[in-house]
Amino acid sequence: KNLKWNTFDLPTPLLGICPSYWTAFKYLLHIMSLFVVLSVRVDDMFIMISAWQKTSLMDNISERMSDVYSKVAVSITITTVTNVLAFYTGIMTSFRCPFMALDGKREVVCLRWLKKPETPDQKCSSLKKSCFLPCNSLQDEYKADIHPMNLFFRDCFGPFLISTKSKIFVVLLYVSYIIASVYGCFHVQEGLDLRTLASDNSYITPYFNVEDHFSTYGPSIMVNITEALDYWDKNARQKLEKCLADFENSEYVDKNLTEFWLREYVTYMESLRQDINDKTAFLSNIPTFLVEFPLFAYDINVTSSQEVICSQAFIQTVGISSSTNKKLMLLQF
Repeated sequence: KNLKWNTFDLPTPLLGICPSYWTAFKYLLHIMSLFVVLSVRVDDMFIMISAWQKTSLMDNISERMSDVYSKVAVSITITTVTNVLAFYTGIMTSFRCPFMALDGKREVVCLRWLKKPETPDQKCSSLKKSCFLPCNSLQDEYKADIHPMNLFFRDCFGPFLISTKSKIFVVLLYVSYIIASVYGCFHVQEGLDLRTLASDNSYITPYFNVEDHFSTYGPSIMVNITEALDYWDKNARQKLEKCLADFENSEYVDKNLTEFWLREYVTYMESLRQDINDKTAFLSNIPTFLVEFPLFAYDINVTSSQEVICSQAFIQTVGISSSTNKKLMLLQF
């Protein structure tokens, strides 16, 4: 109630703590420091144990210790600073019991002086009332004044909160919160939306909208075959197709848009009724194939001795507009 007098209590913790460092009450500092050390060390202990369990048993002790401290240095620093600040903030801002007792005696003395038996309804002056009495303290001589908010929490909000329906609702709300949190952990989106860096009426915002529309298909990935293979051999072609199929089986690749010269060349040889498994027929028809399909002219390197020393294929990526999908695509490849 006595809000005006509470302001006088703010500098008192400082006045009480500073002399205690040089007076006979030094043991108070030791006792309080013990709780600070215990609280900080317990938090740091769990952090260090967690990091220690992740180290390799094959390393020596010095390497494991250096690995632990390199990982927990920042965490321990943050934990120590926050615990110390929270502890000293708590012990320096409390309303101490002696001041509460003295404030109660002040109220009793003031009320005895103001309330006389012959004049029970006597009112004090505005200045004395504002300095010595809480608001509306003389309304009832035998009944203590209760703040309306106290009545609300006691008679309305309290019974409502402890009712069975409210408890069930709180439990369901908490369970829903946990489910939503777990769901959000699996669907969190990484990266930065560049549209948020520009104002709503910026001319660059429509560009990002159009970019999202055309970003359904990502860049084409080049698959290089750097070794000389016997492409006319059926087993070699099957191994090559299996390797390419491993890339195409990704959910971020459209296998229908893959460009591979060997597949088209096999179809071309079958249309000419040529034996694709014959080395001479395979190599002799490559120049004609490249003339009719110039798109693959740079996808195959044939030496003057009619030997294919390297080639390449292109697979089309899809659905990698976000940073998360790009990361997952690279992990799959």
